[in-house]
Amino acid sequence: MHYIVRTAAAAAFCVTSVASSQAQDVVKIGQIEAQTGPNAIYGWMGSQSVPIAVDEINKAGGFKVGDKTYKLDLISLDTRGDPKEATIQLKRLLEQDKVRFVFGPFLSNVFVTVLPYAKQFNGKFLLMGGATRIHDFVGQPGYDFLIRTWNWDAGPNGFGERMVDYLIKTAHPKKVALLLQNDQGGKVLAEIYEPIFKAKGIETITEYFEPGTKDFTPVLAKLAAFKADYLFPGYTDAPLYDIVRQATEGNFIRKFFLVRGSLGPGMKNKDGIEDYIVYVPKYFEDAEKASPKIKQFIETYKAFYKREFPYDQAPLCSSSCYDHVHMLVAAMQKSGTVEDVGKIRAALLSSTYNGLWTIKFDEHGEQIFNFDIVHLKKGGAIQITRIEP
Repeated sequence: MHYIVRTAAAAAFCVTSVASSQAQDVVKIGQIEAQTGPNAIYGWMGSQSVPIAVDEINKAGGFKVGDKTYKLDLISLDTRGDPKEATIQLKRLLEQDKVRFVFGPFLSNVFVTVLPYAKQFNGKFLLMGGATRIHDFVGQPGYDFLIRTWNWDAGPNGFGERMVDYLIKTAHPKKVALLLQNDQGGKVLAEIYEPIFKAKGIETITEYFEPGTKDFTPVLAKLAAFKADYLFPGYTDAPLYDIVRQATEGNFIRKFFLVRGSLGPGMKNKDGIEDYIVYVPKYFEDAEKASPKIKQFIETYKAFYKREFPYDQAPLCSSSCYDHVHMLVAAMQKSGTVEDVGKIRAALLSSTYNGLWTIKFDEHGEQIFNFDIVHLKKGGAIQITRIEP
């Protein structure tokens, strides 16, 4: 059994041994995430933590389904956030490697590109990803291969609805300015949040910036004229660091509300911001003090990689990550098969898993889990509000 990491730019790929595959029954897991590149925040932690789960299961002797004992074979491919490369990689996983279970993608632009190809294999494999655009298809006829491994923004269980309610309760804003990247991820955020704000009586304005933008001064000046109470920027840390810094240094706006991205840009500019409210699937710095499972995971990560734990990246292990490997194995055992993806999907959707998160799925196949709202104040004071859907 092996763990493969491959990038498009590499002339060859690196193979790191996880366990011997001699004379063993194996179940292959594929992974297509952006492990490098400007959008790697949404794939890197998954690529780091899935191998840990695979290693744990294999070192424990594997897992038994029926009369056979299996071990896991992980093939993890780096899309770099490139939709065309991701399509090539998925084709390789399904046709060459005969993988039935694929983790990822998290990026919506990657998902919408691979979707037409993936749909040809409906009923033959499971694609378990956090991409926002998966919401449009999961649970629909002809898309039985889809499971969305992140929670949805809107609706009764929507984390975005809870976030906006928190914003209203604590800050009573009248106006919010949205500054989003001009791609699938940014546009879907506008589609979701403009109606949420409108329904709650909050006026909005939306501007888009092109990927790779470094100077946000002109658009920030334009938005400042709107006199918004909060800036809602999105959606990755690469531009967010520049946006928050330039917004505060130019005195355009000092209050921020985020549902994508991390606490990092706020902490980096903690003396310039007034308010920074951000959705964090789990604030590990605080959680490790109360949860033995979280503490053990952090120690396991340090031992596995021989480096410090990435607290800033860890919250995105909530999608297609460590817990999901264990959930998938449990679903195989519950369903009594490693091949019938329909039975395995049904077992997954009917289960509740208590791991790093408490994870369950709605009737469509979309994940629901507990999360944190982190409220950063000027100077660095932090308040955590935990939400249990």
